[in-house]
Amino acid sequence: MNNIILEKIARLFLRVIAVMSVLLLLRGHNSPGGGFIGGIVLATGFIYYGIIFGSDRIQSIIYFNTRIWMGIGLGLVLVAAVIPVFVGQAPLTGLWYIGEWPLVGTMHIGTPLLFDTGIFVGVTGLILSVIITIMEVLKWNT
Repeated sequence: MNNIILEKIARLFLRVIAVMSVLLLLRGHNSPGGGFIGGIVLATGFIYYGIIFGSDRIQSIIYFNTRIWMGIGLGLVLVAAVIPVFVGQAPLTGLWYIGEWPLVGTMHIGTPLLFDTGIFVGVTGLILSVIITIMEVLKWNT
């Protein structure tokens, strides 16, 4: 497909969706949103991009193989589960670090955010793995 307008819109759409998915991730844990829905939204942006440009272009954008994405996601979830054990708490207990940052001010960063980020990366990798495989089987290259 050689439609310049559609290609420009697909690039812009992917960027907007990526920002929106990160906002959903950060809003997460105590409000609607989180890692799962953020990962689904990001994968949706990549799917739309892949429909326009093909699966090869998706793979060139994400840098790593989708299995590596899933592994990184599972690793982050494991780290979030194990960190509380090292301070004498039960696994998956929420721990918080309250710090002063020069430009932002006071920030509360905790293990739930690390857990949600792992889910975000893992879900995105899983959905992209399935979609890229389907696109390659159907020979969906433009």
